[in-house]
Amino acid sequence: MVKKVVTAVMFLAVLSAGALSVRQLRTGSTTVTACGSPCVKTTACQAPCLCYIVSGTTGLCQPEGPPPPPDLRRK
Repeated sequence: MVKKVVTAVMFLAVLSAGALSVRQLRTGSTTVTACGSPCVKTTACQAPCLCYIVSGTTGLCQPEGPPPPPDLRRK
């Protein structure tokens, strides 16, 4: 009898852990980046900033408005 109860509890624990994992995979993780920090296209910037791509795939979180001009200095 005790063995059946333990087996049922273990089964329910595995089932609920699997359901939590599926939910976390569907929602994904969103990190909010502060204004003035580097970002990529998929990064969420803290309001009221948006990610403006400066070169390639990286950019900066800037307040809403036109994107900053490109940096033409040689590196």
